[in-house]
Amino acid sequence: MDVSVIIPSLNSPILDEVLAALQAQDGFDCVAEVLVVGRDEAGLLGANARARLIDTGKPVNPAVARNIGISQAASPLLVFLDSDCLPRPGWLRAHLAAHRNGRAVVGGSVLPSGTTYWSLGYNLGMFNEYLIYRPSAPRAILPTLNLSVERRVIDGAGLLDETLPRSQDMEWTARMNRAGYPPFFESGAAVEHRHNRTTFRAVWDDCARSGRFSRQVRLRHSDLLDTPGLLRHPRLLRLLSPFIAAAATLRIIVRQPALLRRHLASLPAIYLTKLAWAWGAGEGGPT
Repeated sequence: MDVSVIIPSLNSPILDEVLAALQAQDGFDCVAEVLVVGRDEAGLLGANARARLIDTGKPVNPAVARNIGISQAASPLLVFLDSDCLPRPGWLRAHLAAHRNGRAVVGGSVLPSGTTYWSLGYNLGMFNEYLIYRPSAPRAILPTLNLSVERRVIDGAGLLDETLPRSQDMEWTARMNRAGYPPFFESGAAVEHRHNRTTFRAVWDDCARSGRFSRQVRLRHSDLLDTPGLLRHPRLLRLLSPFIAAAATLRIIVRQPALLRRHLASLPAIYLTKLAWAWGAGEGGPT
């Protein structure tokens, strides 16, 4: 199966490293093209025979960039990789194997890593359901930072919702699920998420923004995502946010004792991601 890799990028400072890690993958001979969509003002793409830049001329949100990539990709299997994600050895092979086994929508895992205390806490808190510790299994939704989708799925479920500044991946994969293509989490397809949320303020702002928009998505797909009724009451969400964050952190500890053993010092940062999420969800907005 020919593969098109789509990488949305807004001047990623590690784009060259991402491409090098991609080209080193077992099975890269299946990759027909690598489409980098967005901006690369530093010219890190370089002279790459299989990669090309689709320059958007101005910053666009990730949903727009991915939709542009989808419209120009030529392959039946589309692999989405964020420009701050370094695929680990075996990543592509694991994605391809899952599709050969009949999975149409496959999401990979995130390594429990970070360049600072806060960047590690962000990965542990925001991607706790998709860490490499978690078992491979069907999921209701998946993130797009590490995702492979067969073209026929997009034909049935549609493109990403470009009106959502965040949480487009939740909404998109929820629609795939509804269309009869259940997402599958493959822990063996791992990436190192080397993002730029390296400070307390950056983590807080990002998680709060995520909470605001993921609340909208969870209410839109409340039956599929088993959304608690509390999310319909934003003022109460803010009032109870410290307790909601504590409960969410405790749930992570209970479900993933390996995370507690290996990252005990990160518990305050994990709690912060949940507190910021609940606070942001309490901002309200359209449901």
